[in-house]
Amino acid sequence: MEMMRFAYTPLHRAAAVGNTEVALELLNLMPSLGRKLDKGGSSPLHLAIEGGHLDTARFMARFDKQLVRVKGKKGMTPLMQCAARADSKEELSLLARLLIACPESVTDVNNSNQTVVHVALEQRRCKAVCVLVEWLKRRGQISSVLSVKDLNGNTALHTAAQHGCLEGAKKLVDLVKLNRLNSKKQAALDLVTTNEMKKLLEGKGAKTSNKIFQPETTTDYVLKDATFPETVSRAFHSLSTEMTLEMRNAILVVATLIVAATYQGVLQPPGGVYPPPSNAIDTSTTKTLLTSQYYMGRRLGVSNDLWEKKPEAGQMVMERAYYRFFMPSNSFAFALSVVIVIFVVPGTPVFLILHLCLVFMCVSYLLALDAISYYTGISHMIYYMALYAIVGAYIVKLLYYPLKALIIEEDWWLRDFHIAFDNYSTTATRGFSKAILNKAYKIKKQNMVLRLSSTN
Repeated sequence: MEMMRFAYTPLHRAAAVGNTEVALELLNLMPSLGRKLDKGGSSPLHLAIEGGHLDTARFMARFDKQLVRVKGKKGMTPLMQCAARADSKEELSLLARLLIACPESVTDVNNSNQTVVHVALEQRRCKAVCVLVEWLKRRGQISSVLSVKDLNGNTALHTAAQHGCLEGAKKLVDLVKLNRLNSKKQAALDLVTTNEMKKLLEGKGAKTSNKIFQPETTTDYVLKDATFPETVSRAFHSLSTEMTLEMRNAILVVATLIVAATYQGVLQPPGGVYPPPSNAIDTSTTKTLLTSQYYMGRRLGVSNDLWEKKPEAGQMVMERAYYRFFMPSNSFAFALSVVIVIFVVPGTPVFLILHLCLVFMCVSYLLALDAISYYTGISHMIYYMALYAIVGAYIVKLLYYPLKALIIEEDWWLRDFHIAFDNYSTTATRGFSKAILNKAYKIKKQNMVLRLSSTN
């Protein structure tokens, strides 16, 4: 029986009649029987679902979760078969249990490259579609499943419009691109069969194919020369992908040490600061500070005439000649290190809060620098240059992720932004430059090619 490619095993018989106890005993004795197909192209779990033996199917999936992914005739998995049949509350409950038992099964496709959502939509199992979509939202797998095209180029929204699954379409319209074209250059609105479906899609902004902006294909893109924006995108992609975790950690350690050392240079500058004029201040401390600076100036041969002027409280004791070299170097090292930290730290929402904390720390540094510095032209120049560098880096970091979301469709926190932009850009014919759209799509193609090369 192990050597036979197709065989009707005792496990098939037990599953077909719903004998749960015998089925589990056979699975325990010979687990490979659960993956054996009979001459009709069905596994034991297929037969249990087909016969309506829900408890048997549930316990078999719990015993071996990979049974949910066994492909039978036409590449149909037990999960797809369950979704194609699920209509009652018990069958929907079994669908949910199969998803819980094997979460990876939701990404499987059959021989027509259809996902389980395609299959449920074709059979108009709208309740099953709602269960599947909610599962994808909870798992963060919307793009990886709902963006899949079958052999005819139809997405889940195309299938919903073609087969009139209104409830399923209501779940999909806010999660997917409305104006994608299939292999026949048809949009979802071109395939509608009911007025209710047409009103739903038009109300969300869907257009027919003759009103959709159609960018060049990937083949046409490869045949053309690369442009400057693509070169910049390629360089940034290479920089981000080649930076390993060890490199990132090393950069952060060095940058953090520089930030800490330079920040300390403002809190405790060499020579200290002048105390405020008060009778409560110990005169011996003031004398020590002035004397130390006086003798340091004499050793270096610097004139000490400046110290005859009355200094302001809180200013650093360091002479202006040294200040002109020390503070620019210290401030630039601080600002550049913070910029490196901002760019190296990932841009998830939690880390963006950390970036904001870095900006506030830089503001406190600049305020402290302004308080102890000599009010000269160079102090103002240092202040504004450091401020613009840090704030500019933070703004660039903030803009990078929305721009990335426009180009790459991912299951992350800016996915809705990507969907909204795509739905707008594919239908914008006025007030939106066609040249800008072409450049954006070229960068998108460039990124797609780079990601393919990195995964292969």
